[in-house]
Amino acid sequence: MPASDDMLYDCAIIGGGVAGLTLALQLAQAGRRVVLFEKETYPFHRVCGEYISMENYDFLCRIGVPLAEMDLPRMTRFTVSSPSGVALHHPLDIGGLGITRYVLDELLARLATRHGATVREGTRVTDVVFADDQFSLTTADGGTCRARIACGAWGKHANLDSKLHRPFLEPSRHARQFVAVKRHLENVDFPEAMVEMHNFRDGYCGLSPVAGGLTNCSYISDVRNLRAHGNSIAEMERRVLMQNPLLRPYLEAAHRQPTPPIVISQITFRERSTVDAHVLMLGDAAGTIAPLAGNGMSMGMNASYLLYGLLEEFFAGRLSRAGLEQRYTRAWRRLLSLRITAGRLLHQVFGQPQLTTAGIQVLKRLPFMTDVILRLTHGRPY
Repeated sequence: MPASDDMLYDCAIIGGGVAGLTLALQLAQAGRRVVLFEKETYPFHRVCGEYISMENYDFLCRIGVPLAEMDLPRMTRFTVSSPSGVALHHPLDIGGLGITRYVLDELLARLATRHGATVREGTRVTDVVFADDQFSLTTADGGTCRARIACGAWGKHANLDSKLHRPFLEPSRHARQFVAVKRHLENVDFPEAMVEMHNFRDGYCGLSPVAGGLTNCSYISDVRNLRAHGNSIAEMERRVLMQNPLLRPYLEAAHRQPTPPIVISQITFRERSTVDAHVLMLGDAAGTIAPLAGNGMSMGMNASYLLYGLLEEFFAGRLSRAGLEQRYTRAWRRLLSLRITAGRLLHQVFGQPQLTTAGIQVLKRLPFMTDVILRLTHGRPY
């Protein structure tokens, strides 16, 4: 990036995951001057369940993602188990598709570029300041740029959270921290139409198919599990996760593979704000859903669709900055806060052996409750 970019962009987006990329693509298709910053270089892997609810299918097709041509696995059933292996099997209501972030993120980035967005890969934003009704962004290489709107789509945690003094970072005696791990399993006999969620003490692991005959294996664990086993992922898996007899065969297969897993830490599920220092947040930067409830990718896309419509009103002069921030906050809460809350409640129950077993037994006797949970977390097409 040059030392100084003299263009005044309509929107600068910090973070190139699905939330930031789908927002950039919509704005570019509408003819807006948009720049997106991503610290990595596409394509690359992310820790993610790589499951997209079918609620997003039409939206992705409308913005140019050729899903029908991509031969992606479609999931229509799911299994959830307790740490001891007690299992519930149930149909998935709307269902979902499996696609790797390695493929999807690069595809979205190239589409955004093709429609006129400026995508700055390998560029980390170190500061964002609002003054004189516009934003000034500074990058790690000393570059700068200006924009009328700035959006934070940098994920669960970034240095900019501290720069903006975001409230969720304030110390709390009750806040738990988690570690997340992802790997792709090869040559595993996993049912193509299935999603599985296997619980273990203070955590849970999800498995689902993605294109190319791979199986996504992602889990989240209280960091105390890791510390108790010498900060060794392999040892924690052997001593804790493999106590679930339904999860054990998959992790044994994972240990036979030469490719190490991807690991991220310092994950919390504390409530976040949708606007900080006039920066509009979306995706995990606005609210992290517990993986057990799924659909973090879908929530990021939902927020981008919602925010895009409000930004168009702002750019057309029909909405003030204060009105934009207020309406976005209200609309985001109406659309997504119930999912976040439900995810936190599920997160409190699952991963606790006795509560998980009891919860699964209740759901077996009252299957309509499972349907309610699935409808809440999977949404409806838009």
